[in-house]
Amino acid sequence: MITFGRFSDSFKPKAKIDEWNSAEKLFLEKNYMDSYEAFLKYLKDDSVDNVSYKRSGGSIEFSLLQGSKIVRGHISNNEVVCEADIASYDKLSVAFMRRLMEMNYSLFYCRFAMVENRICLKFDSSIPAAPPRKLYYGFKELATRADKQDDLLIDDFAMLKSIGNTHNEQLPETEKEIKYNFYRSWLEKTITRINELNEDAFSGGISYLLLNTAYKIDYLISPEGTLMNELEKMSWDYFSKDNRPYVEKNRRMKEALQKILDKPKEAVVEDLYRVKSTFGIANPAPHQAVLDLFNNNIQNVKWYVDNNYSDIAVIIYEYLATYCLFSYGLPKPDAKLFHLMLNITNQDYFTALGINPQLYDAASGKLNETEIKNAVAGIIKEGNDLYPELKFNTDNLKFDSLLSFLRSFIEEMKLLNYNQ
Repeated sequence: MITFGRFSDSFKPKAKIDEWNSAEKLFLEKNYMDSYEAFLKYLKDDSVDNVSYKRSGGSIEFSLLQGSKIVRGHISNNEVVCEADIASYDKLSVAFMRRLMEMNYSLFYCRFAMVENRICLKFDSSIPAAPPRKLYYGFKELATRADKQDDLLIDDFAMLKSIGNTHNEQLPETEKEIKYNFYRSWLEKTITRINELNEDAFSGGISYLLLNTAYKIDYLISPEGTLMNELEKMSWDYFSKDNRPYVEKNRRMKEALQKILDKPKEAVVEDLYRVKSTFGIANPAPHQAVLDLFNNNIQNVKWYVDNNYSDIAVIIYEYLATYCLFSYGLPKPDAKLFHLMLNITNQDYFTALGINPQLYDAASGKLNETEIKNAVAGIIKEGNDLYPELKFNTDNLKFDSLLSFLRSFIEEMKLLNYNQ
């Protein structure tokens, strides 16, 4: 099964919310073991099988998957303890120990620890002081930090060795090859297009091209490890409030994209594998956040259309989808509609991966109206279980050109009603 984007635990279904409410109620009643069992059921995504546990009398042993890390823990003897291995070592350096001390100060719930010849992140608490809400944020901090820091620390300190990631699922060689080829193609195409534009007059369009490429790689290629961290850094660097002019930000991001384009193939392919997760990185965002992004960017399309830069106009629409999928934990209908958009604008990639049906023929400019309408209807029908007032009028979609379609598609997304 081919997966896209990053795991999100936002907007869980009603059955999971019921488990959460039960966990909190049972904890207040001091029925701790039942509370924690309900909490672990809340964390478990049944489609991913990311959480396992075993309850025996007055204790619970559990494990959580988060990317390349396994978080293991137990609840017994009036305490909750869990940890995740970061790396192993033969010897330690002063610089490394200083780094761990500095990082410890940024943690709220857990801490770095050394066990035998392993560096790990550890959380512990007495049971009465560990209600479900504290466990959620404590486990999330531990799991997400462990998943990120192992790659960063191993890259920075040669004496560290990778540990505890044998559960990662390797991709088929054909899928890796397709992903690598499109990865290079998108980067080369973007850099070539930017070199054709005046960096001052087209600073806005260049920003869209750069950011969209980074976010598209993140969602469609779905790299892990160092490459994922480099894509995140590009975004943070661009949006940091450091008073640098956007022309300079564009130059820096172009250099960063060139750097990942120049990576040896084996270094890129090494970061292409599948993982399971328990916690999403992006914070939950309501549909209003999507509307705000639309309102702040759609007006920029008109100039590019009027001045015959339709390719950049299409990129701006695509950016609306890739930015949201990168930055937000979206309601599922929004996420699926954006995925449908990216399927259409990147039909050659989906076709290469063997994903059917074909929704757009770039050579003829023809959109598959029937299949697109059916796909939208299926997304809305599924979303109606949680959002009964959700509607999308596919009769308002325009199929005469890709640009017209994207414009009409976004206009209909603006009207989605998420009232429950």
